[in-house]
Amino acid sequence: MTVPVLVPACGARYVVRQHGGDAASWYRQRCAAPGGPGLQPGAVIGLAECGDRVDVGLLWPLFAHPAAGVRAGAVAGLRALDRADAQGLRPLLEDSAAAVVREATAALLPLAEQLPVDWLLARTGSMWPRHVGVAVFRLLDAHGGVVALRAAAGLLEDPDVKLRRWAGRCVQRWRPWAQVRRAEAEVGGLLDRSRHLFSDQVLRRREWEAGLDG
Repeated sequence: MTVPVLVPACGARYVVRQHGGDAASWYRQRCAAPGGPGLQPGAVIGLAECGDRVDVGLLWPLFAHPAAGVRAGAVAGLRALDRADAQGLRPLLEDSAAAVVREATAALLPLAEQLPVDWLLARTGSMWPRHVGVAVFRLLDAHGGVVALRAAAGLLEDPDVKLRRWAGRCVQRWRPWAQVRRAEAEVGGLLDRSRHLFSDQVLRRREWEAGLDG
């Protein structure tokens, strides 16, 4: 029996069952041989849609697959099965394919606080591909608190205009709230570095909120 691997899960179920089979088993067979030349991204997504959490073991090895679509599909599958793992997914933030990094970022956003801040900050420089820099900035921003402010302030002079403007907006909407210690010296320095983004009145308000009003 031949079923196109790009058929959505619901369609695959219908086609396979017409022949007395099971769609999840059909997808498992293909994902169980990751080195096979016929493995396509649709098979990986199909497994996530038709399978269950016991299939996670078939998805992790696909992170090393040479096809970016398969790697991205494996990450999307883990997220769909609610089996994302911060340390297991972290290396994919350096993937050469933007699609893989986007999927890894989406899976890691709820787990951002489990990622090492210094490791993320080290990948915000212009020596990294833009898709990597955007991904780690999103994750640093998700940390909140002084980590988010530090990351945004560090990109205010980035050569990428869009990233620089995005960082500026993040600084402007930043609030200290509970994650920041009152009168934290680093916050004062970062706000001063970003003072061109605020009116004097708004800057004084931010400093007051952070306990830096003297």
